[in-house]
Amino acid sequence: MADAEHEIEDAAGRIRANPLLHEIYRDVYARILEEIPPAEFPRVLELGSGGGFFREFAPHTITSECVPVPRVDRVVDACRITEHFDPDSLDAITAFNVFHHLPDCEGFLRGAQTVLRPGGRIVLIEPWFTPLGQWFYRALHHEPSLLDPDDWNIAGVGRLEGANSRLPTSVFRDSDARFARSFPALRVVKREPFHKWLYLASGGLRLNTHIPRPIARALVAADRALHPGDAATGLFARIVVERLPG
Repeated sequence: MADAEHEIEDAAGRIRANPLLHEIYRDVYARILEEIPPAEFPRVLELGSGGGFFREFAPHTITSECVPVPRVDRVVDACRITEHFDPDSLDAITAFNVFHHLPDCEGFLRGAQTVLRPGGRIVLIEPWFTPLGQWFYRALHHEPSLLDPDDWNIAGVGRLEGANSRLPTSVFRDSDARFARSFPALRVVKREPFHKWLYLASGGLRLNTHIPRPIARALVAADRALHPGDAATGLFARIVVERLPG
């Protein structure tokens, strides 16, 4: 627990100290909230709250982590989410850079079918294997990628060490028939690539590029306004999954 707490506190400090990375997080949270306005989705669970600050944008959110850490409401194993929440008890589940770390993503999605109310949504921001963007994850990023789209597992173990950067693309883009068979109460309603290499320009959590705040804001605003190139070069995707009515 002490190691996890230190890791999360360190990540929180790095996010806030890096102007471009901080602005990227702000943009990500805004994109999530566009899909789950509070008036329609008041009961929201955030997975992997960690060092982020989504609750500053959405105070009604239940924050969670897979280990007990300060300032997080609940300890939740996303792969066993039905052990933590009753059927139909949530309007939405959100996460940023969490799904590709789940050791049992199918267990999470099966559970989401139960704990979400009809019409409830999963909104994820995840790595995405666009034709050019994928090379960042394959050649430069430190996390592993399992390139077989039928392989829905992760490599490695641990809260952050276990990962598969290709997993969101494999599950939500390249396996429509399998997804429909496996999760009949869910449908993918959006898979939208975005952020043309901005995360790389920020240096991520490992390297602070110290881009001044006004320039960082302008870069994020320009990236949001200029959509050509997103489908080919985007590093992330906004993924929206909805529980079907009935």
